[in-house]
Amino acid sequence: MKCNNCKKENPDLAKFCKHCGSPLQEVGFKTCINGHNYKASLSKCPFCPSTDYEQTVRDLDNEKTLLDSSVNKNPNSDDAKTIIDTSAPTIKRPNQLDDQKTILIDVNRPLEGIATRKLVGWIVTFDLNPNGTDFKLFEGRNVIGRSKNCDIVVDNRSISDKHCTILYRNEKFIISDELSTNGTYVNNEMIEDKTYLKDNDLIKLGTVNFKIKII
Repeated sequence: MKCNNCKKENPDLAKFCKHCGSPLQEVGFKTCINGHNYKASLSKCPFCPSTDYEQTVRDLDNEKTLLDSSVNKNPNSDDAKTIIDTSAPTIKRPNQLDDQKTILIDVNRPLEGIATRKLVGWIVTFDLNPNGTDFKLFEGRNVIGRSKNCDIVVDNRSISDKHCTILYRNEKFIISDELSTNGTYVNNEMIEDKTYLKDNDLIKLGTVNFKIKII
């Protein structure tokens, strides 16, 4: 039994420490290798772990000391270094975003390719698709034709590459022909000069009929 005063070992049945004379705990107690006092009737210390693979606080402290000393001995060891994860996703610029991404638009700095002009109306046709096809009209010039360079592209052989222009200015719509092959008609009349448009006017480009809807 270990003396609580001088911490030296004594016989299990001793009442006083043979080294310092201090009174020991009453007979019938043992001291385990980890310093726990327990009843002698027990086969093992109830305060120590019950399985071989569990460790006491003293064991863990010893292991921590060994680990700290090994790292301190070799500060250049890989175990002492922080690993930087280089697999983090990269940030794409706006023009790299695909169709599956959500794009947040700053109204003060709109992205390239995003329409920045005010929507002012539509032209609608049922000649290209029985269910109807509509094309948006924006403030300023709206060039209509078969060329991919036009603002409104209509894929029909009767329409010229650059067929006509619908201009919205000062809250008014003006249509003008661009020297097209088959001409531009408004309400069944071919136009030669700039012509004002009003809501529900009929526009014919080649063989394709449109109706204008103004907001």
